[in-house]
Amino acid sequence: MADVLRLPEETLAMSFVYLNRYKRYCSVANSHELLDSHTLSLACLSLASKSTEAPRRLREFLLPAYRILHFRNAAAESLTFPSNKYDSLRATVVQAELILLRVLKFELRIILPFEFLPRYLDRTIGGINTGGAGWGGTEDYDGFGKEHRDEYKIVDLMETGTGRACRARAVEACENYQLANFFPARAVAAACLHMTLKERGMKFGSNPQVWLEDVTSGRVELADFEEILGELKQNENQNQIVG
Repeated sequence: MADVLRLPEETLAMSFVYLNRYKRYCSVANSHELLDSHTLSLACLSLASKSTEAPRRLREFLLPAYRILHFRNAAAESLTFPSNKYDSLRATVVQAELILLRVLKFELRIILPFEFLPRYLDRTIGGINTGGAGWGGTEDYDGFGKEHRDEYKIVDLMETGTGRACRARAVEACENYQLANFFPARAVAAACLHMTLKERGMKFGSNPQVWLEDVTSGRVELADFEEILGELKQNENQNQIVG
């Protein structure tokens, strides 16, 4: 649905966090889930679109969602707007949003790994360009003017292959129940970056602890970092088995 509505990755990641916070609430309260999976997913994505400043009208969610859900049912009637069926479904999602708001204690602006990725990436790859960390330096691409950057198609670090891979991994991390509920976003960001750099053959020293302290200014615990790496690797192994 996020792709159908052309929503940014941050919105999808935030919806995953909301969903996992809801599941944790139900688990801690030892109560059955009040919302079915389809309604919960729509409510999470709708709320996330608002909190990440990418709002969509509810009918933009409901019409394609209904079509996707009933795609293989030739006998299913199409959902139209306006209609009684649409009004009923809309009321259901609105009620689900209110339940989510209470579960989240109206705290919708949750910090995501995306907030830290640009900074951490700049301290690694960006440091090579500017001669940081003992490197010789190449070009200060960030220091070029807009006209020069446009002419030579110099992209932002987060738009490079490594940056996009980090963002994709951060979305997957937010989908993970453990990572979304029990670890700080900055630690998740550091682990996503480290794993991506390693996959791409970029090694910055042999001591992960030194790298972690340099990149995060010592604000991420090594134990958290290593546990998150373990969760990310386990996720990828499970995805490979499913694939």
